[in-house]
Amino acid sequence: MGIFSQKGFSFDKNRTRMHGFLISGWLFYFFLHSLLASLKVKKYFSETFPGLNPYYRIAYNVIAIVGLGILLTFTLPLASLSVDTFIGSVITGIGLLFIVLAFRAFNLREFLGFQTETKSELVVTGMYRFVRHPLYFGTIILIAGLYLLMPSHMMLSVLVISYVYIWIGSRLEERKLRALFGESYTTYAKKVKSLIPYIY
Repeated sequence: MGIFSQKGFSFDKNRTRMHGFLISGWLFYFFLHSLLASLKVKKYFSETFPGLNPYYRIAYNVIAIVGLGILLTFTLPLASLSVDTFIGSVITGIGLLFIVLAFRAFNLREFLGFQTETKSELVVTGMYRFVRHPLYFGTIILIAGLYLLMPSHMMLSVLVISYVYIWIGSRLEERKLRALFGESYTTYAKKVKSLIPYIY
């Protein structure tokens, strides 16, 4: 009942402009996130600023974390806490669990940029046995849980934008991985689903 409550989906004309700014902010955030992760941008930065190349990953993560924090700071207050918090909390927790399990396949210091990245190897163990993009899979579940916890038009917009980005982002990531690992990744992709284990 809380999901479809009048409070959760109330229109407030005074918030319309803020919603527009936030939606634009989320769109720009995801665009920038994919742009900075692309091989072309990384190569350009490495060739143009070779002395700063070791700090690219750190800067990328700082931009991602700070940007996400700013967006959530302004987005969450516009949502209304649902009456049905139990299901939302459980689903959010499951999403976080999958994200944590996915990170176990990485050297966290390398991932954050505090340690020089060694030669890239195709990861097919852990959560990657069940889905090619477990971080995206965990994020899909996490966002659904947050929406159930705080249903509103703003959170619905974030959910839709995030899901569209995840689909597009996974396609861009696939292109990059095929370029890096060639036939090995093609063979792996034939055996393991992309975003949802055993389904898609």
